[in-house]
Amino acid sequence: MLEEIEKEYEFTYPSLYKQLYKDGMLNWGEFGEDWLNDVYPGIKSAPPLLLYANDLEILNLATVEEEMEEGLLFADPVHQFVPFAQSGAGDWYAFYYNLQNGDDVPIVQVFHDVNEACILAKNLQDFIFLQMLEAVTDLDPQHPALIMHGDMKENCRNFLRTHAPYITPHQANIVAAVYDFGRLTNVALHEIVEKEMNFEWLDSSFPYQTRDKI
Repeated sequence: MLEEIEKEYEFTYPSLYKQLYKDGMLNWGEFGEDWLNDVYPGIKSAPPLLLYANDLEILNLATVEEEMEEGLLFADPVHQFVPFAQSGAGDWYAFYYNLQNGDDVPIVQVFHDVNEACILAKNLQDFIFLQMLEAVTDLDPQHPALIMHGDMKENCRNFLRTHAPYITPHQANIVAAVYDFGRLTNVALHEIVEKEMNFEWLDSSFPYQTRDKI
């Protein structure tokens, strides 16, 4: 199906995404109201891609195809987005091919309720690194994140173990140090991002809808 989507929409997935697909890392199991009780226990020991990311769900390829076919409301076709995940509110996390540089395809968050897309990382590797850090940033015990469900230290170890092959050894060392400490402040996160994820378009935003239809 991956190759079919590429052919239909005339793009090529980054090699890292293809490797994740090959490794079975894109499968979170079947979603439903009992996912936490029925599915999560069976996958938590070997977390698939970004299982513990904040407010993010990986899309299976069948859903990606559906989202691509339906498209974004009023989106200007000049923008080439390929979604791979979504937020609980339905915002897309997508590859943005307009700024592709070789195998580096920036990751953007495309907000469904405002005319804005925000560039989060220069490629999927950096995005994984960022999400692994954000998973333990400014944790709120009153509203526990999934990574706090059960044994958080064990969850962190498992998360790093299954994701280390997809980030650099240097990035993995940073994540390991943060997880060993157990938490990260938002200020510290931004310091790491500024130092380790330097990218010309990082955190910049742009409208993606045609003005005459807003």
